[in-house]
Amino acid sequence: MVRFWDPAYQCFTFNQEDMTLTIEEYAALLRIDNVKLNKIYVKEPKPMTFKKKLIKLTRMTNTWAENS
Repeated sequence: MVRFWDPAYQCFTFNQEDMTLTIEEYAALLRIDNVKLNKIYVKEPKPMTFKKKLIKLTRMTNTWAENS
């Protein structure tokens, strides 16, 4: 199985088909019994504020945005 693991995509690749483990399979491998299958395990990213967008677009520092 190790030779089929693609570290760049963190999945297994078989004949140009990508395969990943399911939550149930991870739970079985890690011996976790209290997995809630109806719960989504995704952390929602915080929306980017205008100041952060400005800093990212202009490639300036945080202090520059504070003083402008």
